[in-house]
Amino acid sequence: MNIIDLIPGSPRTWLLGALLLAVFAAGWSSNGWRMGEQLAVAEKTHSDTLGEIARAAARQVSDQLDARVELEQHLAELDSTKHKELTDAEGENERLQRLYSGADAERKRLRIAARIAAADLVVSQTTGSSGLGDGASVELSERAGSAVWDIRAGMIRDQKKLEYLQGYVRTLTGQTAATP
Repeated sequence: MNIIDLIPGSPRTWLLGALLLAVFAAGWSSNGWRMGEQLAVAEKTHSDTLGEIARAAARQVSDQLDARVELEQHLAELDSTKHKELTDAEGENERLQRLYSGADAERKRLRIAARIAAADLVVSQTTGSSGLGDGASVELSERAGSAVWDIRAGMIRDQKKLEYLQGYVRTLTGQTAATP
């Protein structure tokens, strides 16, 4: 190789430059194609991963909706059951109150059976009542008897409300204990 051959503008320099450029371009394009293929594979993998994530999220949302529907059904069933129990108990109390209010004067008196402690028995024997033993009956006035029915109705409502609320909390917390 001569020095003249290395001077810019000589045909051999141009040929060598063109050859280097061709090799560089061929390497670049083949590498680019490989990178394009790798990019396509990466995009496909990414797309598949996103699809799996979306399907898993959809399953999770579906499961949560199913659990919510089941919970709402349990609560509706509890509400229906406890409401029926309350209605039945109030109906029974009203029936007993009607029987009481429709009775004649003698049977209209509400009698409450009571057990008397031994210390109280001594007091009642000194007042003139003998032979009471450990049991006694107390008669209430008509007004007091009516108040007893109202108090009983309030107690029934309160008890049924408490049972409902306990069942509601048990249902929400996932407990399966039977309601008292």
